[in-house]
Amino acid sequence: MDTVPIATDVTITVISEQPFLKNYSSQGVPNVAAMIRRKLGGCKVQEGDRIQCNSGGKNFMITIKTMGDAMNNLHKGVFKIDRKRTEIVILDEEESTVNKVLSDDEWMQSLSNMIQSSFKDVEAFRTLGMSMAKSMLIHGVSGVGKSTLVRSVCEKYGYKLIQVSVHDLLRIKDEINEPEFMQYNPIHLSVTKAIKLQPCVVVVRNLNAIKTVDSGARDKILAILSNEIDRIKDDISVCITGLAQELKYLPDVLRKTDIFNEHLHLPIPTMQQRKQILRNILCDIPLEPVKENSIEYYTTQISLRTSGYVARDLKSLCRSATLRSMRDNDGLEIEFSKLSIDVNRNNSLLVKWSDFLYALSTSRPSQQLEVDMNLPKRDWAELGGYDKIKRRMKQATLLPLLEPQTFSKLGIKPPSGLLLYGPSGCGKTAFVQALATESMMNVMSIRGPEIFSKYLGETESKIRKIFATAKRIAPCILFIDEMDAISARRGWESGESSGGINERVLSTLLNEMDGVEGRNGVVVIGCTNRPNSIDDAILRPGRLDQLIYMGLPDEHDRQEIIKALMKRISISPDINIHWLGNVTEYCTGADIENIFW
Repeated sequence: MDTVPIATDVTITVISEQPFLKNYSSQGVPNVAAMIRRKLGGCKVQEGDRIQCNSGGKNFMITIKTMGDAMNNLHKGVFKIDRKRTEIVILDEEESTVNKVLSDDEWMQSLSNMIQSSFKDVEAFRTLGMSMAKSMLIHGVSGVGKSTLVRSVCEKYGYKLIQVSVHDLLRIKDEINEPEFMQYNPIHLSVTKAIKLQPCVVVVRNLNAIKTVDSGARDKILAILSNEIDRIKDDISVCITGLAQELKYLPDVLRKTDIFNEHLHLPIPTMQQRKQILRNILCDIPLEPVKENSIEYYTTQISLRTSGYVARDLKSLCRSATLRSMRDNDGLEIEFSKLSIDVNRNNSLLVKWSDFLYALSTSRPSQQLEVDMNLPKRDWAELGGYDKIKRRMKQATLLPLLEPQTFSKLGIKPPSGLLLYGPSGCGKTAFVQALATESMMNVMSIRGPEIFSKYLGETESKIRKIFATAKRIAPCILFIDEMDAISARRGWESGESSGGINERVLSTLLNEMDGVEGRNGVVVIGCTNRPNSIDDAILRPGRLDQLIYMGLPDEHDRQEIIKALMKRISISPDINIHWLGNVTEYCTGADIENIFW
């Protein structure tokens, strides 16, 4: 008779050749866990086991992280996975990576204080006549580590952890109006189990999904949440924690403290936090030595180039660099078997700095994927002339980034924006491209006329969304080409048919550029051929406070432009650069380039 106990709860991580996609069923519920449960059904496993699997022609590696029995106690012995009774939970890839980072973090301390206070300070709250906070909402962008934070607190203090998703409710939403639904829905069952296992934390994931259902189902789900939180009396050591991404996309009642008593926001990691996350990732990757302390060199250089990245993005970046290093000299074939998951295995393969540069060139922060606003890369060496303008642009944008302590000591604020103006074809856009390439900042590029929409309020919504994204991935350059289209001088409306749209758009733009909600790290660069049509309010200090005129190139500039062009094409050595510079008077840079092509 088989005496191996059956595991009721198993948490795993998945590593694959490509980012592992969590497939969804027709009800919108992830079914990858069910697929893995079928593949592992009958297997005897223990914590730390690694299992190679294949599905749909893709290889992936499963690592067993934790296992629990019917009493929800974690054990390290051998367990058997049952196809019907074992619940599989797939940890996000970044969770194991950022677990160490969060241990000494201020958010870790904040959440610990909240949970411990709700468990241990019952008498103090009663003495003060205050109700205890038995629920909290943690919100932040996807991949920032919300689930990991809660799991870390539970592991540190020995609390039980039960997870349930709003998708579990949506899967049976056809039964939501049944009278008995309040007693058998997944959230109610989870809270009932938590009361038996206290001290326990119940995590309700994917709260943003509530917004996608009709008003009737939404009200029912909110009522369920409210009722379950009310079940937690002061003397019960259970805390209900909700997880959400965008707070503004939640129903109003969740954004307030009516249901969730406490709110905790997890921002995007700072440079120092990215360095710590990268240290934990790179410690298991064989790196080509470049300095005495290669890890420090790689983490510093990568963190400088990854503003706006969350832990998931950094993990994906390092995976891309590792896979790049595994390719043959032609970069065409890849052997997945070379990627060692066993840290004790000697691996002759080294990941080079060039592999990371390639990965950086092909990756973007996940927050920036919402909008396709990339700017082509360009080198300053490709652009001849205008040396004074180049110097001014670098001083206004790069110096505050590289020497922030200098501005702080002097008590001055760095420029918040630039406006490049002048005749068409003088290279305004090309100079911004080169500046963005050198700065290593995130870049968002938009054209003024493309923002306008025929639907009422959509143009203003686009502007707010663009600035919100730029703030999340700061430091960031926000380049607005043809800026006069969205910042037209007030009173220039083209008749009554415009409905005042220009003034509404201008008002929205001014509010965002004022930094009403904070715009630290976002540099706005505008370009226009018609500076006279731009409203004066845009040009005041604090908005676009650096005005740079790019006029027609003088003779020296034209010669430098010609020299730069001659480096890119084969040309006869008897061509006289000085003569060409002289005869191209009144030509723009685009005109001179057109002569060569």
